[in-house]
Amino acid sequence: MKRLPPPKFDAKEAVELCAIGITIPERSKALLDALSTVVAGEGAYMKLGPIGKLFQIPTTAEVTPELNGKLMAVIYKSHFARVGAPTRGIYDAIRLAPKYGICPLCGQRSVGSVDHYLPQSLHPIFNLTPVNLIPSCTDCNKAKLAKVALTAEQQTLHPYFDDLGDERWLVADILESNPLAIKYRVRPPSYWTPVLAERVKHHFEVMGIAVLYAAQAASELADISHALVKLGNSGGASAVRSHLYEEFASRLASDKNSWKTALYESLCLSAWFCNEGFRLVN
Repeated sequence: MKRLPPPKFDAKEAVELCAIGITIPERSKALLDALSTVVAGEGAYMKLGPIGKLFQIPTTAEVTPELNGKLMAVIYKSHFARVGAPTRGIYDAIRLAPKYGICPLCGQRSVGSVDHYLPQSLHPIFNLTPVNLIPSCTDCNKAKLAKVALTAEQQTLHPYFDDLGDERWLVADILESNPLAIKYRVRPPSYWTPVLAERVKHHFEVMGIAVLYAAQAASELADISHALVKLGNSGGASAVRSHLYEEFASRLASDKNSWKTALYESLCLSAWFCNEGFRLVN
């Protein structure tokens, strides 16, 4: 959901640094012997990633006969990502890249780890490839797990490659009920390709973003309900609408597609909410 610049490190640097920190000779040798294979894999990744076709990369059980998926997973956990390892600087630079430490996959929760875009268990060749490592919150990491995309539309968004542009695409619908409810959805801009539109909707579903944003919106409404009732009692619907519009404008200037921007836009445009709906928050 949030674009990030790709890491400044490449697979060759990651593998060579990682090997330096491995004290088991056979393990270090197996990793270094696989260097050319890992670098070639990175080349294919960089060719397909920018055009949204990483799903075309076949799954494998090993990197080389001497370096299977299980061993590569051990190398990643015990050597690459280990605190104090020569490669820990690469890991931390990736983890700390998002602004304010916010997960780029959901745009809401705090980054808690580094996730493999193409999963470790199915693509061990990319376990140490920096461009395959994505800062992620724990919930998004778990939601994604080892799901396999069979088509372009089934791919979740890749923060280093996918650009959603600068137009509004996130919408919050107000359900005129008692108590009221908010429902989030994706409204693709006209310049999005059909594939990108489906990918964003798929990402939204896989990461559970609509539910997450609706919960946050409910909490936000509860926090402001007292102030809205006071405004409504003293100045009527126009005072409520004016206040909500100012909140919308402030959030729009910060992030055009945040859940708060979408929420406040819908609230200030809703005659029902400004006249009576705000009294039904609690």
